[in-house]
Amino acid sequence: MKAFTLVFFALLCQFAFSRPNSFPSEWAFGVNGGVNLSQMRFNSRHHVPQGLYMQPSGGLTVRYISENHFGIIGELNYSLCGWTEKKDTLRSAHLNEYTRSLTYLEIPLLTHLYFNLGKNARLIINAGPQFRYNIGEDVKKKIINDEDMNWLYYDNEYKVTHKFDYGLKGAMGLEIRTGIGSFILSGSYYFGLADVFNSGRADVFQASSNQIIGVNLAYLIRIKK
Repeated sequence: MKAFTLVFFALLCQFAFSRPNSFPSEWAFGVNGGVNLSQMRFNSRHHVPQGLYMQPSGGLTVRYISENHFGIIGELNYSLCGWTEKKDTLRSAHLNEYTRSLTYLEIPLLTHLYFNLGKNARLIINAGPQFRYNIGEDVKKKIINDEDMNWLYYDNEYKVTHKFDYGLKGAMGLEIRTGIGSFILSGSYYFGLADVFNSGRADVFQASSNQIIGVNLAYLIRIKK
């Protein structure tokens, strides 16, 4: 199923470039920046009380519109995600604070759809695969009681074991087109399909994938062919 989904979106991209038409195609280049609100999808024998972890994201954007209402969009982003834990009073835990920040270089390759809302406004919908590579991590913790240290992943030596990450991303937003370029405000959701840590029966986590809600502002300069 995962392979079929990736092939499907690759064929959509090829279709966008190969189909002949009289529509004046448009290239756009620019930058984007925003925040990630992230959690991990854990399957574990340990209870992991998570909250949303807010961190920055930003990078470069290129967009190609090949025909009316349809195009593709790609990005190269520096993105931080991970998870934060809060004190679990219901289970009498002694953990006061723990966060693990994961840093990625990411490349989303998305199908781009738009619908005109007026002369200078568009509703945009983007969807497709996203590929990511972990380039670092950082742990911050404050432990009240040493009993919590028997949880292996609190240890700084418990590192990311699968640096390559991939999943599906969808976004929806509003584009305002002006004489100096396009301003795009969007919200997105990334559903990771790969485990971050080892996931054997004897490991701490039997599943551990990234889940990210994003809020993003982009500025693009349009170039018509």
